[in-house]
Amino acid sequence: MAMEAAKGLTVATAIAMLAAACADAPLQITHSRSGAYETALALDRDGFVVAWYDTRDGNAEIYARLLDRDGRPAGPERRLTRTPDSSYEPSLARLDDDVIVAWYEQREAKTDRTAKLGRWSREGRPIWERTIAPGSRNPVVRSDGHSIFCAWIQSDATGGESVWGGWWNSEGRPQVSRRVASVSATTWNLNAMLDRDQGAWVVFDAVASTRNSELFAARLDEEGTDVIRLTRDDGIASKYPDVALSAEGLPALTWFDERDGNQEVYLYTGPLATASGMVDDRAVRVTTTPDESIGAYLAWNHDRIGLAWSDKIAGAHEIYFQPFDRYQVALAPARRLTRNETWSLVPAIVPWADGFALAWNEYRPESKVVHGGTSELAFSFVR
Repeated sequence: MAMEAAKGLTVATAIAMLAAACADAPLQITHSRSGAYETALALDRDGFVVAWYDTRDGNAEIYARLLDRDGRPAGPERRLTRTPDSSYEPSLARLDDDVIVAWYEQREAKTDRTAKLGRWSREGRPIWERTIAPGSRNPVVRSDGHSIFCAWIQSDATGGESVWGGWWNSEGRPQVSRRVASVSATTWNLNAMLDRDQGAWVVFDAVASTRNSELFAARLDEEGTDVIRLTRDDGIASKYPDVALSAEGLPALTWFDERDGNQEVYLYTGPLATASGMVDDRAVRVTTTPDESIGAYLAWNHDRIGLAWSDKIAGAHEIYFQPFDRYQVALAPARRLTRNETWSLVPAIVPWADGFALAWNEYRPESKVVHGGTSELAFSFVR
């Protein structure tokens, strides 16, 4: 226990050291002393709510915490899940004054996964919890303030997997769900947005009648489903897309691509329905570093896009941010937000005031060759 506490403190010290490197000093928002990972961030009536999975209980469980308007903790770290299985990868939405979380649970056999959906009050009181489907994983959740949309990956009797999507009402009763498209074992992240015509968009990567992973977008509504391949079948991996919709209805898409011989972040703004196979030519390359640039996520604030990602520098990862306009034109140079010995990974980003709020995890590996270590979450504003 003393050793674990010491590990946690080293991560905390690293987060504190960021104050010298950022105008808006990051705040440590967890005290796991073990592992806090896979940050999800959403706006709350009084500030923000953050969710993650945590290993402090000897088992991976979903936690959540309220933050005030300054990003400081406004309540305790609340454990939401209590099962013998490991709970991973929370996705977060708000409905009325409550918190909606989607995640998946995994037994010791890593192929035995079950996607879940639940609703909690701001104070952490459970309201309902549902199993989305057996043999399912990696759910993502969105809400329009009335109903809940969720997309997930589901296995079938043949061992294949597909993206599915569906709607639930505010009481957690399923309304409609349908299969979207086949995916591959390399498909891990889904992201989604709701449009202004009561439809939902899901973006993902897959090796699906292509030579390597390519980007796909699917639109679901009450009429059916349309699937579009966004990137060319060029035999080079395009991975991990994120998508967001502006208030005017303009989509923005980001991902990392290896077409230049390195993992680099790209940005595209424009319609998805008419972009079949053309996103490559219309996108802009954001990063130009010699090492990998990964984990890109974005948000709109009025007509401005905030893009955050993780760049590997001298063996560790650092968080970067850059603003763009609706035409993919950079409004300022890329800004390095972290400068420390820990690995700064997987930023979540939401609009706030005239800028953006970000949360990510600061990971300290046990060694350069052994996977393991400690991690805490950090929070910061970018204006």
